[in-house]
Amino acid sequence: MAKWFKISVGVIGAYVIFLLALMPASFVLQWVTLPSQLQLSTVNGTIWQSKIKTANYNGFIVNDIKIDVSPLSLLTLDPNIDLTFGGALVSGPEGVANIHGLFSALRITDAKITLSADNISSHLKLPLPVKAHDFVDINVSEFVAGNAICQSLTGDIAWNKAAVTVLDQKVALGKLSTSLSCEQGDVVLTLDEQNELGLSFTASVSQGFAVSGNGFLTPNNTMPKALEQVLPFLGKPDRQGRYLLRF
Repeated sequence: MAKWFKISVGVIGAYVIFLLALMPASFVLQWVTLPSQLQLSTVNGTIWQSKIKTANYNGFIVNDIKIDVSPLSLLTLDPNIDLTFGGALVSGPEGVANIHGLFSALRITDAKITLSADNISSHLKLPLPVKAHDFVDINVSEFVAGNAICQSLTGDIAWNKAAVTVLDQKVALGKLSTSLSCEQGDVVLTLDEQNELGLSFTASVSQGFAVSGNGFLTPNNTMPKALEQVLPFLGKPDRQGRYLLRF
């Protein structure tokens, strides 16, 4: 009797695993509560290997998302998810990331993202119409989600060939880089002040993904001449010759 009981349990267990392995991801998503701002289109595949054609969060669009879940990671009740998205033939960001901690504090590690600089600038309220050029590389060593946005965050952002078009003039800005950190639940970006523009700036992303930032632009001998023509639109300099930047 015990022998047949073990065989029955084994067969039932194998059948359950078989059903889970073939369970459509679109079926599972029916039972998941997604943020109201997030819209997914064309979900294919199983819960182990699935594809999402498009994810749209408040107008920020990510294409061709591929999700791979390690079945063995479920034994520890901590699903390990490898995520890839974008590509050379589609618009929007391109990158990879590892996600775990779905049943505790969400963690994202080893994330590498490349996206158009203009994709970022188009979502910012800037004092002048600006078109940003080339690409921005985002590297996140570790991100741990918190009540607001984050508990902790380490990483950096590099805009290696920074350039903008302002008032119909394209201005090369050199290389700009920032560090990523978490302060009181907000994502904080701090610009490396060793740049050719005399620019210091700190931006933060708070709950609801509201973006704000402030800093100073200090004219110097290495500042591009075309950029000097924009300075009057930034207001009057302070006693130290700095122009306030804020959005």
